[in-house]
Amino acid sequence: PGCAEPRAPPPRRLGRPRRRAAMQFELDISRAFGVAQVEDSPPRVFRIDDTILQHPRWGQGLRHVLDKVGERSRRAQGLGKAVTHGSGVVLGSNRVYILAAGRTALGLLKVGPKRLFVAKGTDGGLVDITPQCVLDFYVVEGHQRGGLGSQLFRAMLAQEGATAAKLAYDAPSSKLLGFLRKHFGLAKFTPQSNHFVVFDAYFAPAAAAPRRRTPGR
Repeated sequence: PGCAEPRAPPPRRLGRPRRRAAMQFELDISRAFGVAQVEDSPPRVFRIDDTILQHPRWGQGLRHVLDKVGERSRRAQGLGKAVTHGSGVVLGSNRVYILAAGRTALGLLKVGPKRLFVAKGTDGGLVDITPQCVLDFYVVEGHQRGGLGSQLFRAMLAQEGATAAKLAYDAPSSKLLGFLRKHFGLAKFTPQSNHFVVFDAYFAPAAAAPRRRTPGR
């Protein structure tokens, strides 16, 4: 019998690269926080701490979610080690905010206090501060630039009772710096040897509350 001619490989399709799918889990993340997710309802932000991670029904599943989304964040940022873990760790004073819709995870934001010695300006010397710090911030590929990062960040600020200017940022990427400049007008900072970014606005006095007008004036 003769040999069949080798088939030519199918032509490659040109066009936009396929977007990476959102992260789907067996766990209904929304339900773990007591929210019944209705089809096509918008994603919500949920706060994860040690209490919920110890829940007999939901804790293990949420730890798995943190492991997987934390690893995706590590790869996206090109880090050697993931910043956010779920298994075998205690969050302590740290908290993780997860953006999710039902079984779909769309992003995470990890915050926690750190004691830092930072330079206050070029001639101000070192000061000892303990700010709330942004340690990990990630929105799943294919869902960026759609306002989800802003939703996640602002929800964290509201729950923490903080402002973007009064936080410190652990080795922020150029994307995060651009995000902070666009949404919060933060741009000026003194480079630090510990790679944290503390904006000049951190040291600015808090704005005074507007004075109430006296009737008749």
